Amino acid sequence: MMLEIYTAGFLDADGSVSLMRDSKHQPEYIRGPCVEFFNCDEAILKAIQEKWGGSIKARAQKNQKHNVSYELRLIGNNAYNLLKDVAPYMRHQKKGHRARLIVDHYKECTPRNGKYTNEQIEMKIWLVDQVMGTIMRGPGAYSAFDGADTGIDRRVKGRRSQWVRHASG
Repeated sequence: MMLEIYTAGFLDADGSVSLMRDSKHQPEYIRGPCVEFFNCDEAILKAIQEKWGGSIKARAQKNQKHNVSYELRLIGNNAYNLLKDVAPYMRHQKKGHRARLIVDHYKECTPRNGKYTNEQIEMKIWLVDQVMGTIMRGPGAYSAFDGADTGIDRRVKGRRSQWVRHASG
């Protein structure tokens, strides 16, 4: 239980939760859970890897003065099982929201044989929109996630996004 709580805090601070496509040639709704951790201490990542699996790789140093950084990536069932274990302990409201959405809905809308029904496709599109539509930075990242209007909109132009304040009410 202690490792789950520690991992939840570590994921809140130095990790990411998403639904990832294997290939850009796949339909948008064919995505699987992906959890990534980033840190300079490889031993911490190995402790998490021993329990939930995944692969560790060294990241390229952008500056010789910086320490070597490592990335632990879990995908598929490894990522799902980690999220199932740590989601109850997560404090970052938006990452926790993403984790709970995946744990609550991913298995029911993803067939094991890869043959989707129309209902499963609709449900999976909804899940992808909910998970990937959760903006991780900016106002509300560490406040209670209740879907309330924050007075901030995200405008997307191509690959760039910007925050735009709007009048609420």
